[in-house]
Amino acid sequence: MKDRLQDELKHILCDGLITSLFQPIIDIEKQEVFGYESLSRGPSDSPLHAAPALFDMAEKSGMSDDLEELCLTEAAKNWSAHALDSYLFVNMSPAMLLPSRFRGIRLMDLIRQYNLKPQQIVIEISERYPVLQLKELKNAINWLKSQGFSIAIDDLGTGYSGLKLWSDLKPDFVKIDRHFIRDIHDDLVKLEFVRSLVDLSNRLGCSLIAEGVENQAEMNVVMELGIVLIQGFLVGRPRPYPTADLSCLLGKQPTIQKTTGKLARDLCTYIQPVKPDILLSDAWEILQKENNVFSLPVVQDGRPLGLLHKWRVLEIYGTQFGRSLYEKRPVINVISRDSLVVDQNSTLDEISRKLIEEDFHYLKQHFIVVNQGIYTGLGTTRTLLKQITQERIEKARYANPLTQLPGNVPINNELDRRLKRQLPFSFIYIDINDFKPLNDVLGYQIGDLVITRIADLLLKHFNYRSDFVGHIGGDDFVVMTEIEGVEQLTGEVQSAFKAAAHSLYPQDMVQQGFMRALDRDGSPRDFPLTSIAFAIIQIESPSNYKADQIADFAADAKKQSKKAHGFCYSRILI
Repeated sequence: MKDRLQDELKHILCDGLITSLFQPIIDIEKQEVFGYESLSRGPSDSPLHAAPALFDMAEKSGMSDDLEELCLTEAAKNWSAHALDSYLFVNMSPAMLLPSRFRGIRLMDLIRQYNLKPQQIVIEISERYPVLQLKELKNAINWLKSQGFSIAIDDLGTGYSGLKLWSDLKPDFVKIDRHFIRDIHDDLVKLEFVRSLVDLSNRLGCSLIAEGVENQAEMNVVMELGIVLIQGFLVGRPRPYPTADLSCLLGKQPTIQKTTGKLARDLCTYIQPVKPDILLSDAWEILQKENNVFSLPVVQDGRPLGLLHKWRVLEIYGTQFGRSLYEKRPVINVISRDSLVVDQNSTLDEISRKLIEEDFHYLKQHFIVVNQGIYTGLGTTRTLLKQITQERIEKARYANPLTQLPGNVPINNELDRRLKRQLPFSFIYIDINDFKPLNDVLGYQIGDLVITRIADLLLKHFNYRSDFVGHIGGDDFVVMTEIEGVEQLTGEVQSAFKAAAHSLYPQDMVQQGFMRALDRDGSPRDFPLTSIAFAIIQIESPSNYKADQIADFAADAKKQSKKAHGFCYSRILI
C-alpha cells in the first residue's frame, strides 16, 4: 500500500498535478476581502487528493521539499492569472526555511517570473511542527521580512511552540486554530482563551485571524472580541478561483465601546457662522478679533458647507501676491470641504473613530456638530481627547477588576443622573441563581468564567446608545435602559447563558439536571444547574424617587424573582 502511494506521489510531482485553491480572508470592519489563502490539493481521483494525506505521504517519503516547491509554483502561477491587489497567504513548513533547504534566490526568481510583489505575500508558518533550529529559522524570517514579505503563524494553539514561536518570530499575523473558534459562543473556556489572545495581540501590535468561522453565532462572538479578520466556510469555501460571500456581513457593525455619558452636543461651542459669499478679508477680520477662534463655520440655509481655518488664511496671505489676489474673493473658494460633520447625539468614541478613519494624512482639529443636518456648533479634537481620557481614567478607577464594567460609584452616579433627567427608564438587577454550589463543585476559575460570560451577554443585548451595564460585585449586575421590551431581551440573555453555562458541567450532571453540593448549613443537597434571576423596575416618574428607594425596590423584586422557576424574573412598575 505504501509503495503504491509513493508511486502515486512521484507521478503527481513529475507531472505537476497539483491544484491550487483559494479561500478568502475577510475584513469584517471594512466589509471587504483582505486576502486569500492558497490551499493545495492532489488530483480529484487520487487517494492523495486531500491535503493531509498528500503532505503526510510526502514527509514519509522524503519528498516534502519537492512538494512544497511545486505547491508554491502553482500558487504563484494561479494567483498571477487573477491580478488581484489583496494579500496572498501561502504555507511553508519551518523545516523548509532552514539553511540547508531554504532557497531564497529561487523564491525571488519565482516572484519575478509571475510578476508578483513580496509586499502582497504572507508566508504562513504552521505551529503544528516542532522548531528545533530556532536561530536558523529566525534568520530566514528576518531575510523574508527584509525582502518585503509578511509573516503569519498558522494553527496557533495546536502544536509544539505556541507563544514561544510568537515571541521569537514577531509575526505580522497570527491565525487562531479553528478548534478554538468552533462553538465559541457556547464554550466559556474557548471564549476566555481567545480573549487572552486578543489582549496579547493588541499589546504586541499583531493582527489576529480567526480560522474556521462557520456560522453567524461564531462570527458575532469574534466581532464582539474585536477580531477584524476571519476565515471560514461562512464567508467562502476553497475554490479554484478567488471568490467570497459577504452576505453575512450585511448590516453588521463592529461593537463600539461606549463612553459613560457625554455626547457631541456636550462638547460643542457655538461659533457664529459666516455665509459662503463673505469676503476673505472680512472673515479674516473676525478671526483676528476672536483670539480663541481658530476656524469659522461656513453655513448656507443652516447647513454647514465647511470650515475656514486661520492657518489656511495665513498660508494664502504668506504667498507672493496672495493677499491681493484672494482677500476680495468669497471664502467659499478657500474653505475646507472635508470637515468632519457629526450628529449632536454621537458618542465620543464614535466621533474619535470617525476622526481617525476620515483622513490618514492629518488629524482634524475641529468637527462640526449638527442637529438633523442643521449647524449647532463646533467641537475641538483636543477637548474630545481630554474628555475621553478623563472618562477612561474614571472607568479604570472604579471598574470591576474581573469584568472591567463600571462598579458601584459610576453605577450610583448613573442612577442619580437618570433620576434627574426625568425620562422613563428600566432599572434591571441581575443575580446568578445557585452560584455558590457552582463555585464549590466546579471551582472558582469556572465561576469567574460564568461571571465574565454574563457580562459579555449583557453588553451584547443591551447595546443601545443610552444603555448602561454595571457590575456591583460578585454575581450581581445592573442594567439601566430606556428601550421597550426588556422582558424579551432578558429572556434572550437567559437562553444564551443557559447554553453557555451548561457546557461547563460534566455531561452526566447536565443529563440529571442538578448538582450535589453542601448548603450553607454544611448539609449535602441537590441544587439546580445555575440560571439568572432578573428584577425589572420600570420607572415611569423618575423625579418621584431617590437612588436608595430604587435599590429597595430592586431588592424586593430580586427576592420575588429568586422564587420563580425556569426563566426567573419579576417586574415592578413605579
